[in-house]
Amino acid sequence: MQLPLANDVDIETIAGMTEGFSGADLQALLSDAQLAAVHEHLSSADMGDPGKMPVITDDLLKTTTSKARPSISEAEKQRLFGIYSQFLDSKRSVASQSRDTKGKRATLA
Repeated sequence: MQLPLANDVDIETIAGMTEGFSGADLQALLSDAQLAAVHEHLSSADMGDPGKMPVITDDLLKTTTSKARPSISEAEKQRLFGIYSQFLDSKRSVASQSRDTKGKRATLA
């Protein structure tokens, strides 16, 4: 079940706090915030109101976000980017070789 965000949630601030987070990191963050919202709801006086649902508030999301860390370090990110760059360079190299040989006849002489 996905809980709604309260109208007061400042997405821009949350985005700044989660710089460098992966999609999986953000999903985990929202799962943690949902769990915290449910716990907060169960321990509040609103429990007596059956129509009232837990909501992820700005304060709750900021508190949860302040405890979260990205799963990939900056050094690992740079290492992976280097591998990706090498991959792109090799694809460019193969593509240019293919263009250079296009229309040329190969002989076995």
